[in-house]
Amino acid sequence: MRPVIVIPIFLAVVFVLFGNYFLFSGTKKNIMRYQENPPFRIEDATASTGLSQLLDKNPTTVWRKIRNSPLDFDFFLEMHLTHFWDGDVFQPRTFSNLEIEACPGETIPRFTLRFLLRESINVDKELRMPKDELAFTFSFQEKGKKQISIPLNQLPKFKIEKEYPKNIYILTPEFKIESEFGCLAEVSLKEIL
Repeated sequence: MRPVIVIPIFLAVVFVLFGNYFLFSGTKKNIMRYQENPPFRIEDATASTGLSQLLDKNPTTVWRKIRNSPLDFDFFLEMHLTHFWDGDVFQPRTFSNLEIEACPGETIPRFTLRFLLRESINVDKELRMPKDELAFTFSFQEKGKKQISIPLNQLPKFKIEKEYPKNIYILTPEFKIESEFGCLAEVSLKEIL
């Protein structure tokens, strides 16, 4: 065979192999990031910045409230699905508590929390916003605390489900900080494995 034919074919094969490698490694990285922090909705009604930093597991990055919200909440975080797919059915998860951490050098501001079970709808079929079901309300009025843990024993006991999204919810805490300013570093759900 002549080099004029072999060299372009060889280069094409090398480019395809390198392209597939980069596609595979990038996809694998994104899947791992998805398992850690799924792409659920978060909303900050105060138009402050840094809300996603409450979920990054880095207590040095913070969300700071800089103005009051015109709505009845300051922000919400869609955090975890109540179930996971085991290959056959949707198995329920069990969560023990919601942990909230203050900004470095500060304390947790007074707040009211509404813990919502947000309907997990199939967005390919449903052209509407999900419905919320209130699981419980929690009011934090203490001073001087740097970290608190809110028990989640008021959540219903979820059962095995065979059809998605029937009886599968997204756990969504909705916060209203009671002062004009406030700062939080982390919000996390602790799961019983």
